[in-house]
Amino acid sequence: LRLLDLSSNSLSGPIPTELGKLTLLQFLFLNSNRLSGSIPQQLANLDSIQVLCLQDNLLNGSIPLQIGSLISLQQLRIGGNPSLTGEIPPQLGQLTNLTTFGAAATGLSGAIPPTFGNLINLQTLALYDTELSGSIPHELGFCSELRNLYLHMNKLTGAIPSDLGKLQKLTSMLLWGNSLSGEIPAELSNCSSLVVLDVSANDLSGEIPGDLGKLEVLEQLHLSDNALTGSIPWLLSNCTSLIALQLDKNQLSGPIPGQIGQLKYLQSFLLWGNSVTGTIPSTFGNCTELYALDLSRNKLTGSIPEEVFSLKKLSKLLLMGNSLTGGLSRNVAKCQSLVRLRLGENQLSGQIPKEIGHLQNLVFLDLYMNHFSGGLPGEISNISVLEFLDVHKNYITGDIPFELGALVNLEQLDLSQNSFAGEIPWSFGNFTYLNKLILNNNLLSGEIPKSIRYLQKITLLDLSFNGLSGFIPPEIGYLTSLTISLDLKSNNFSGEIPEKISSLTQLQSLDLSLNMLYGRISVLSVLTSLTYLNVSCNNFSGPIPVTPFFRTLTPNSFINNPHLCESLDGSTCSSRLLGKNGCHLDSCGKKSQLHDQEIGISELVHRRGFLISMDFHSISETRLHSRQHLELLKRRKYNRKGIFGGEYGYTANITEKSDVYSYGVVLLEILSGRSAVEPQIGEGMHIVEWVKKKMGSFEPAVTVLDTKLRGLPDQLVQEMLQTLGIAMFCVNNSPSERPTMKEVVALLME
Repeated sequence: LRLLDLSSNSLSGPIPTELGKLTLLQFLFLNSNRLSGSIPQQLANLDSIQVLCLQDNLLNGSIPLQIGSLISLQQLRIGGNPSLTGEIPPQLGQLTNLTTFGAAATGLSGAIPPTFGNLINLQTLALYDTELSGSIPHELGFCSELRNLYLHMNKLTGAIPSDLGKLQKLTSMLLWGNSLSGEIPAELSNCSSLVVLDVSANDLSGEIPGDLGKLEVLEQLHLSDNALTGSIPWLLSNCTSLIALQLDKNQLSGPIPGQIGQLKYLQSFLLWGNSVTGTIPSTFGNCTELYALDLSRNKLTGSIPEEVFSLKKLSKLLLMGNSLTGGLSRNVAKCQSLVRLRLGENQLSGQIPKEIGHLQNLVFLDLYMNHFSGGLPGEISNISVLEFLDVHKNYITGDIPFELGALVNLEQLDLSQNSFAGEIPWSFGNFTYLNKLILNNNLLSGEIPKSIRYLQKITLLDLSFNGLSGFIPPEIGYLTSLTISLDLKSNNFSGEIPEKISSLTQLQSLDLSLNMLYGRISVLSVLTSLTYLNVSCNNFSGPIPVTPFFRTLTPNSFINNPHLCESLDGSTCSSRLLGKNGCHLDSCGKKSQLHDQEIGISELVHRRGFLISMDFHSISETRLHSRQHLELLKRRKYNRKGIFGGEYGYTANITEKSDVYSYGVVLLEILSGRSAVEPQIGEGMHIVEWVKKKMGSFEPAVTVLDTKLRGLPDQLVQEMLQTLGIAMFCVNNSPSERPTMKEVVALLME
């Protein structure tokens, strides 16, 4: 038997050791099965074997070193066996007739044997996607027949050996995805047959060697994601066969050489994420095959050259994050192949040209954070395949074009931070694929259209900071896909929260603050996925729901609702929240956002705050049981830093608000029965941190109290919990957010 081909079947089980008896066998194909077990060392008895293919199975164990005795072997393929482990035996360097060694996509580890330099007939070395480490042996430079060197996706370190420059027959060198360091050897320019050079995603430094321009047949040069510095050598323009030039994610500086425009076959030029300066060369207009041009995140200035818009095959034009000026030419319509046009974060001005509506293949349109003015052209609605439209933070005025509703494939629409006026178009109900609608910070008026109910894939709806009015339509309750956020703050909404909003059971963030809403908020208690809620600065009334989530909210979530009150049972009022006429510690000004979004800081504050002495007697204001007061003063004498903790542990800046902080710490110590800092709290954690952690972990607030106090009558326990809320007010991280001592006394006396 000379040839045995059982490849591409469904064979399983181990490779029979008896195959080693086929001493005349020359070709053995067992690849692409489900064979398991180890590679039998008996295969080393196949003295005549020339081709041994075991790839794409489930083999494990290591490579038998005896395989190194098969001197007739020309092809050894064992890749695609993820459980094949161990090191590559140095004995394989004795296989001087070997032309192909493939062990990719395995678990092989250790170093590449230097003995591989003896493989003078080796044409393909495929060791990618393994656990190989160490450096690339310079001895590979002696493999004079090598065409393909695939060492990517490993853990290789050290420098790229300059001896690789001796490989004049090498066509592909893939070293990407390692941890190679040092400079790119200029000697690689001697690899005159090189077609693909990819050393991206390493730790290479230094400048790009200009000598690489000698590689006349080079088609792909990938140097991205390294730490390369200096300017782009104009000599690269001598690589006249270049199709792809990728230099992104480096530290390159200086201008883009105009000579790049001489690369008439260039299809992809990626330069994003560098520090390149100067203008965009107009010579790009000569690169008639160019389909991807990404110059984003650089320091480019000047205008977008008209010549760029003459590129008929250009499908991706990404220039965002520069300092480009001037307008967007109406000639952009000539780029009929454009799929992605991203010009955001520049200083472009003027009107958005209506001719942009001629780009029938455009899927992604980014013009955000520029200086565009005038109206949004309704002609954009002609781009029927458009999925992403972002023009936020410009100076666009006028009504939102009703015609935009024709963009039925739209997935994200961001018109925020402009000066759009008028109503939200009813036609927006056609956006059945839309997942994000962001219209905040405009001058919109009128009601939310009832057609909103048809946005069945919406996950985020932000209409905040506008002049919208009327009731919140119950149709919003049909948007059960709303999971990220519903933000209606700072409008003129009135009426009650619609009962249908209770259907938004997956919603994580809800902001209704700064409106004129009234009625009860009990409907919100069923929104069990909420992690953030703000209903402040409205006219809500009635009890605040008693749920684990509501217990984590700060008073800032409810302030300036004069008739909203705390509840013990969730249905009746036991007290006001923070005072008879709303909180006097903060205010609700229109168009000013509330930034306190901390979760798990304090309980709602009871209008009757009492401290409870260790003898369990209620005492008003700030009087403490005399014995306890004495013990407390003794501790303070020797542990002053413990009172203040994080307030001024590293400074000496003691203010009135520091006194309030220390008073809050005292309250926490009394209520919890713990010292400010003690081992039982854990790793020296300050009591303030400990309480915040407890209350932010959805544990009942009562677990903060001293165990001796938890068995008291419910009324007393509730009074202590309200005092706990006052204490947490006092130890707010921000001194400006803490009450004055006078206000603390007022809260306690209520």
